[in-house]
Amino acid sequence: MNKPLSRRQFVAGSGALVVALSVGPRTPAFAQGTTSPAKLTAFLEIGADSFVKLWSPTTEMGQGTHTGHAIIIAEELGIPMSRIRVETANPAPPFRRGTAMSSGGSWGVRAWHAPLRKAAAQAREMLLAEMAERNALPLAELDIVNGVVVRGGQPLAPIGLLAAGAAARPLPENPPLRPASGRMLAGTDVARLDIPAKVRGEPVFCFDMAVPGMVHACARLSPVFGGELLDLDEASALAVKGVLQVVALPGGAAVVATSTWAAMRGAEALKIRFKPTPHDRLDSAAISAGMREALGSDTAARARNDGDMDAALADAARTVEADYEVPYLAHTPLEPWNAIVRFNEGGTLEAWAPTQAQDRLLGAITAASGLSADKITIHTTLLGGGFGRRLRDVEGIRDAVLTARAVGKPVRFFWQREDEIGQGWYRPAQAARMKAALAADGSVTGLWVRTAGPSMVMDFAAPATPIKEGELDGSSVQSLRDTRYKPPAYRLDYVMKRYPVPTAPWRAVGSTQNGYFIECFLDEVAKAAGKDPLALRRSLLAHDPRALKVLDVVAEKSGWGTALPRGRARGIAYVESYGSLCAEVAEVSLVRGRPRVHRVVVALDCGSIVSRDGVLSQIEGGVVQGLSAALGEAVEIEGGAAANRNLDSYQLLRMPDAPTRIEAHIIESGEPMGGVGEPPLPPIAPAVANALFALTGKPIRSLPILKSPDFARG
Repeated sequence: MNKPLSRRQFVAGSGALVVALSVGPRTPAFAQGTTSPAKLTAFLEIGADSFVKLWSPTTEMGQGTHTGHAIIIAEELGIPMSRIRVETANPAPPFRRGTAMSSGGSWGVRAWHAPLRKAAAQAREMLLAEMAERNALPLAELDIVNGVVVRGGQPLAPIGLLAAGAAARPLPENPPLRPASGRMLAGTDVARLDIPAKVRGEPVFCFDMAVPGMVHACARLSPVFGGELLDLDEASALAVKGVLQVVALPGGAAVVATSTWAAMRGAEALKIRFKPTPHDRLDSAAISAGMREALGSDTAARARNDGDMDAALADAARTVEADYEVPYLAHTPLEPWNAIVRFNEGGTLEAWAPTQAQDRLLGAITAASGLSADKITIHTTLLGGGFGRRLRDVEGIRDAVLTARAVGKPVRFFWQREDEIGQGWYRPAQAARMKAALAADGSVTGLWVRTAGPSMVMDFAAPATPIKEGELDGSSVQSLRDTRYKPPAYRLDYVMKRYPVPTAPWRAVGSTQNGYFIECFLDEVAKAAGKDPLALRRSLLAHDPRALKVLDVVAEKSGWGTALPRGRARGIAYVESYGSLCAEVAEVSLVRGRPRVHRVVVALDCGSIVSRDGVLSQIEGGVVQGLSAALGEAVEIEGGAAANRNLDSYQLLRMPDAPTRIEAHIIESGEPMGGVGEPPLPPIAPAVANALFALTGKPIRSLPILKSPDFARG
């Protein structure tokens, strides 16, 4: 028989009178601090008040991943979204994808969808088994609905009253999963979990947080890449009111003060000199010339060689050839690098940081502190922008640890905007040479693509890089090596040309360069062949119904081929990346010599979705960020340093240049789940450039558009 349950017990366990939701370090304790939560799996803890805490394996960067994770847990466990709170876990084996815990590559939901469903199903089975055993009930007749165990629709007990006992049970290896028909949240518009705390101004970002006794340290770094400290005059900074100490660091110094403002003023006043480097005179012109020269190299790493390219060129009725180039790009997160580091009594260390790469951060902390990993706790805060930049914060956290050790107090260590941009790890500059062979009827019989430029993998993964000098860097041929385009002959090469400018993943990584290269070149090929750009792409994808559907949806929804107002044109682009297929059409005009993007139509096939609102936000954000890079963004190198060091010279998209309308069409094909955060970005640059090509008759072969010598202003 069922044990009697009083109304007071039921209300206390179900939390019916109190509903609280918060994300981030400042969150209410489970059960109002009266009991400890019960840990059922590595991912899930349940309090006596029936609130569920999800330890997420990823960072929340504003893309809504934690909301997606909460949806998965809520549906599979059987609890309302309002009873879940999410925090990023400390590095540990369950939270690692492969060998590392990190967030990137649009893996946030697709990589963790299955593990989180399983964890929730395990917890559900443990809770139900506990209820069944306690009350001698048939397990098969029990379920969890809205956080309460039910039998035949009748509520029996809130899960909080069962959590402690359930946690002592063995973890079921293969728990049954709920059928798709029982999932009511996936694919719908669910409110984002992180928004309320941000609206309330709660300290969810690292720069807003504080710990007792904390001082502030502003970095002063070498403007030249790889520059090392020569000497400094501490007195010049100590003369500023509030400055307490100057700490010498490998690449510069930290000025420690009683406030952020005093630290910044002291850093600006600090007289400091850096050692000369072999690349003190390196500039963008030399980098461009080197990449262009590499395009003609006799040696290259071959990524693909399908069919007989030499025969295709020899037999061609006509060939089309063009060179393209893109610059270095900065990530420009609105939150410059910062972290709080505190050495505790007992030989432990805590770090609060907006990181995408917990294990990489952990490795840097252990190296700088000398502590073992089990003595270190990383509190991952929400990010004020990531875009790949927070995958590489080794130098920043190293210097934060060194400064905290030198000062002997908790330290907030931060970079100013000039160093965030000027010392960033950039999206690589890259050049491409493309050649197409055409038959007499205008069909493409062969396509040869060669890219040349820095090796992002060798820079980012140093010193333990998986490739060697001159080998193939897969990021430099991304979306080209795995393209669904299938001409009779296809050759793809890469020539490594390295520079001391540091490079790292930038949102969508190599797909941003290569999508622009190939999609703009195909419009040149279409014009030479006398074909419609959409028709040309369809001919190269005729073997692939899934890709054709993406093209057909974007064409239909954009009105491709229909009349436009005078002075407007459409451009189309199709790019595959991160397991998803994305096509975009941009409707563009020239207004007083500047491109005006009136409408962008997006068709995205990412297999299936979890959070519709999250997918739509990522589509819109990807289009806006991609357009920003296409129109004005470029890191220009002068004297071995970035010439652009703040937002006055690094041209982010302004509101007047943003698209008037972005229309998203999500195709749920039932294919394996693909990424969402990055795929919508690569097609926008070629779509806009192709629209301008249609307007002016001149292809745009270098970015950004507003600085390109190819841009005809009308």
